[in-house]
Amino acid sequence: MAKHTVRVKLPKHVEIDGKDLEVQVKSNGRTIGTLKISKGSLDWRDAYDQKSHIVPWQKFAEFAKDQKKKHKR
Repeated sequence: MAKHTVRVKLPKHVEIDGKDLEVQVKSNGRTIGTLKISKGSLDWRDAYDQKSHIVPWQKFAEFAKDQKKKHKR
């Protein structure tokens, strides 16, 4: 099974104002992608892809609710 690493250092309170928060995600020591968190959306960019996959917050909320329903069964 892959070992995933997500490393983020944040102060106690973070407000995303002008610049996105970037989180680098690794699996077995290799970068698999970067997650950008902004006021309007989540953006995922695979390590070898130039184009981001943008998910508005409302769509993400719907996705999370659907996942919760699937895992309750």
